[in-house]
Amino acid sequence: MHWKLVVLAALVCASACGRRDSRGDPGDAQRPTNNAGSSKLDVDAGHPAAAHDAGPGATAALRDVVASAGRTEHAVFQLVDNRHAAHRASDGDLVLDAADVGFARYTRFSLPAPRWHLGQEVDGERSAIADRLATLEVPLSADQARRITFVTARVHGADRQRLTLKVNGRKPGKHATVELVDGWITVAIPVARGYFTAGENQLVLETSGSAGKVAFAWLRFGSSIGSRDPRTDAVFDATSGTMRLARDSQLTWYVTVPDGAHFVAELAPRATGEACQVELRARASDDSFAGGLITLDRTRVDLSSMSGRVVALSLTARDCAQATLAAPRITLHGPPPTALPEAAPPRYVVLWVMDALRADKVPIFTPGARARTPNFELLAKSSAVFRQYYVQGNESQTSHSSVWTGVYPAVHGVRLAGVGGVWRIDERFSLLAEQLATARYTTLAVTGNGYVNEDGGYARGFQEFRNMMRETGVENGILYGQQIVDAALAKLDRHRAGPTYLFLGTIDTHGPWIARRPWIDMYSPGPYRGPFQDYGTAKDLGFRPGSMGCSIIPPPADVERLRAIYDSAVSYHDLQVGRFIKQLKAWGIWDQTMLIITADHGEELFEDRRCGHGGSLRDTLVRVPLLIYDPARFPGGTVIEEGAEGVDVMPTILAALGVRPPDGLQGAPLEPLAQGIGRGWPQPSYASQYEYAHAMRIGSWKARVGAQGTPVIGDLAADPEETTNVAATHPVERRMLTDHLGMFLALRAKWRKASWGPVTNVTAEGAVALDGVSTP
Repeated sequence: MHWKLVVLAALVCASACGRRDSRGDPGDAQRPTNNAGSSKLDVDAGHPAAAHDAGPGATAALRDVVASAGRTEHAVFQLVDNRHAAHRASDGDLVLDAADVGFARYTRFSLPAPRWHLGQEVDGERSAIADRLATLEVPLSADQARRITFVTARVHGADRQRLTLKVNGRKPGKHATVELVDGWITVAIPVARGYFTAGENQLVLETSGSAGKVAFAWLRFGSSIGSRDPRTDAVFDATSGTMRLARDSQLTWYVTVPDGAHFVAELAPRATGEACQVELRARASDDSFAGGLITLDRTRVDLSSMSGRVVALSLTARDCAQATLAAPRITLHGPPPTALPEAAPPRYVVLWVMDALRADKVPIFTPGARARTPNFELLAKSSAVFRQYYVQGNESQTSHSSVWTGVYPAVHGVRLAGVGGVWRIDERFSLLAEQLATARYTTLAVTGNGYVNEDGGYARGFQEFRNMMRETGVENGILYGQQIVDAALAKLDRHRAGPTYLFLGTIDTHGPWIARRPWIDMYSPGPYRGPFQDYGTAKDLGFRPGSMGCSIIPPPADVERLRAIYDSAVSYHDLQVGRFIKQLKAWGIWDQTMLIITADHGEELFEDRRCGHGGSLRDTLVRVPLLIYDPARFPGGTVIEEGAEGVDVMPTILAALGVRPPDGLQGAPLEPLAQGIGRGWPQPSYASQYEYAHAMRIGSWKARVGAQGTPVIGDLAADPEETTNVAATHPVERRMLTDHLGMFLALRAKWRKASWGPVTNVTAEGAVALDGVSTP
């Protein structure tokens, strides 16, 4: 192994080597003062330690419930467990740890194709291997950008290789290319001032010369040209649950602050007796902030003034050579939620997929929606309602496949467009119906979706499978929900003497949209003389055989009529829900039933000059209803705002039945979330469009990214129709979203929510797994 330093000394000028302000967050005009009092952490010994939060070396300070100044609280976010999401700075310089899988956050989502190969062992060091042309995107403060005169990196290359840097599309000076040698060396590439800017910066690293790829262990952006490893300035110890920060080093997480949040940690005393403190700052996109100091006597900072806002949460060591924080975490008021007592499994499990039903058209999921749904509203009082539930595809096959298998589209591969992919679920996947059949449930299916059929593998595991649309000789046509519900009830009636699983799929909100009375006359009462009197005709909308969307955009009056027709179908669906439940009650089996109502995708109704589905990743297509009736496990009247996904349906059902999930399942049971466990901290929802475009929503913020890797950021609270890209005006929200989406996309074929947690809040087990994970 070669240890060398390559420096282009001719360009080292006085301005590059001058003294700098060494305070942690560049550009900060003042240190924040502690705004939460100075009461020392007092652990309430009456509550048991939470080992899953504390880690193997837990002490009393790691207990989940603490009392300080009269506050009873529980931890919702452990910073050490989420170490792979931390951004590093050393003496104010941004540092990228290329050996860590968190490097994925800078790699532009590996789109249009992976250019970085993470977690690779190269000549004895863990690193990221770059393709001959590789890109990065890094966030900088204005002060950081102004001060950069070198990009320093630890690089593994070969003789006669050259590495060239471009910054925001340009070479940052005449000497942007450095020569490499065999083995590991440290290179310092000079950068003229003005090439880096405040905000996100795009870098291109191009390897030329002799064959082979270059590997990186770390990169530093500032004025340092030394070979010292800057990563040693911030070190996590998972065993003890601590982090160590050298003087003026900094760690930053991009997070959403929950209501009433406190940051809590204990600062270890220095053996030398020197004064020590850690400065905390939570800064929003508009530069407003909350903050305080963690000292030996001050163990918490109140963040409630930033409640509901996305912030860059930074910790900077001050005054002493090294500061050690024990159990750094974010807490909320109140004791930790507790699980309901274990209950007998449901005797009957019903999964009802309402094709093309949008969540924003049903009032219990989106208050203020027009459609009248009295049966949904009554059912919600005894059910759990998930308001941020995403299907994993924007059309039937991909989304059904994720529900059937419990894995993401990147794993099951079912998609109808894009590169690669298959149209049938592979035999290697163990399907939900197969699992329930093994558990001695009679498995029945009745659907009107012509694409959910035996040929696609969807009938596997069902003892009786009926596709009523295929019985008509077409894949998509008119089939009323009443017919499907009646057929499903007839099957259930014949088998209800024993445990039964029933899947039914109704299609009333799928095109062709048919007006249902009396509701159409309520939602479109005025005189209407256009072509859509009773249904949306394929001819007038420009539907073509094999397409999922229309090619003709009608005038506004016709669009409003079509939306009213769609809403009338929503109300018709609601009527069928009432009929179905009434029959189960008449049979006396309702109280033994687990009912899950959801959809496979939504439907665009010209909000973005499209109709149908398959054409985008807007919420109109990927955010759909999820309601779970199972009072023994899902408390009635519960509304869950945290994210949930189609991959969670299979593990949720298996957990209710006490069935061990098959290996490789990527979703997680939703029962804990419904009982409050894991609530209070945002969880993401993810969707894929044929694996060439992706979306992730966290709270009211959403990122969509296409093949070019440029994110579109939406504020869905202010702009529910996703008409405005706010990436430029909301840099903190952008980075929060791209951090999580970038990490998830790099690992989406490996992610295991049940053990790793969601990407926004990784568990201790997940953090250990990420310590050693790699990407192809």
